[in-house]
Amino acid sequence: MGAGGARPRVTIVSPHFDDAPLSLGQSLLDGRLSDCRVTVRVIFGRTNWTRWVHPTESRARPIGAWRRAEETASSVRFGYRFGADSWEESILRTGDMDPDHFRDPNVDVDHDPLVGPIAHRIRTLRWTADLVLVPAGIGDHIDHRIVAAAAMRLANEDPAGLAFYEDRPYVTFMDDESRAASLRRLRLELTPEDVSGPIRERTHRWLRVCYPSQIDDLFVESMVRDRERGAHEQIWFPAGSTPPWTHESLGGVAPGSPSGSAA
Repeated sequence: MGAGGARPRVTIVSPHFDDAPLSLGQSLLDGRLSDCRVTVRVIFGRTNWTRWVHPTESRARPIGAWRRAEETASSVRFGYRFGADSWEESILRTGDMDPDHFRDPNVDVDHDPLVGPIAHRIRTLRWTADLVLVPAGIGDHIDHRIVAAAAMRLANEDPAGLAFYEDRPYVTFMDDESRAASLRRLRLELTPEDVSGPIRERTHRWLRVCYPSQIDDLFVESMVRDRERGAHEQIWFPAGSTPPWTHESLGGVAPGSPSGSAA
């Protein structure tokens, strides 16, 4: 367990509303995060995207309120607290909805002006957490990659108490070689660890209930693929920095145990 036998404090850094439970929902429900005190921090809290309406800047306030309500429902269902910062997501910053642009793997995010302030924000989150989980930037979404680049700076300073999680739905559509190539952009030696049993349909059902404005055909297809291949949720620690308490108490049941993988 954490210090003095207390439940470990885990902060999940989520680029957008929905990213944390989409990527780690099974762990939160009954995997290795389910016995932790989990807080989600949404970085790009200013948003204008839903699958229902064309995103315009004028719609950012009502859409932001709607998405905060969705995150509130998810926090109750998946058992975490959350807060949000006020940086604008990519579509709102640029007005560009073309996935070939905001998911362009050739964009150099290391020198993006947002990396420095977001690195500072993550640094402050480490003060009150035993472990901070950040997206690995798998799948090339620029907002995810900016957050990953910020965390990479901190890992180079001090890797303790920091780990990376795989970004869903994007990772689902990648083979092992493509995923490994994406992870190499972090320029860190990483140690993988499963944090859930197989992802189950019930978890996906709750995600669809909690995020009706976001779950489009891409998300649904990724959910089907994850279930068909028996995918587990996974995180990566910088080599040599895996805290000893994670092996016993990153959550209630061990990945792959009967209670952790029941239908």
